[in-house]
Amino acid sequence: RDIHTRKCSIERLQKRNQSLEALVAERTLELSRVNQQLQLQLDENRSLAERDTLTRVANRYRLEKVLLEECERAERFRLPLALIAMDIDDFKSINDRHGHGAGDQTLVRVVECLESCVGPDDLLARWGCDEFMVVLPESSLEAAKTLAANIRQALRDMPVGDGLSVTLSLGVAERQLAEPPAVLMARADQALYRAKAAGKDRVSE
Repeated sequence: RDIHTRKCSIERLQKRNQSLEALVAERTLELSRVNQQLQLQLDENRSLAERDTLTRVANRYRLEKVLLEECERAERFRLPLALIAMDIDDFKSINDRHGHGAGDQTLVRVVECLESCVGPDDLLARWGCDEFMVVLPESSLEAAKTLAANIRQALRDMPVGDGLSVTLSLGVAERQLAEPPAVLMARADQALYRAKAAGKDRVSE
């Protein structure tokens, strides 16, 4: 009888252990699913935090983050790196004459045009209200000037609607050895303002 009792106790313990193991496996799987969902939400929130709410391209935070990474990579591997700064000519007059709704629509159309011109490895970002930048990894000054000229022409050929004519001024700069991101951005910005001062709707370096 004692042997039988012990045998029954062992069987009950084994069944209980099996039930517990099955419960643990089920809970572990459930936790894994929850963690995956949380990670997806975190990734989505991070992506949204790095995008401009109107145009959906990268915002200034992402621009500065990527430019820092690309400057470090360019320095480490002695690679070329170029930057294009762009500004919509007379954008304030579009808002003043046609309203901010038309201004927002113009920004969206301009971004669509820019996206059709830049490559998959380039980063297009909204830098300010009507200002944009393109980070061009492994690109020389000449390659950046060619792209800037193509962008300028593509925008001139793009119908904006409501009788609006939109042009861009563009400034181009290639990173120099040991040059930090802020200095590269400042040089591209200075080139942009030279384009503005020279009459707008042109590329300067």
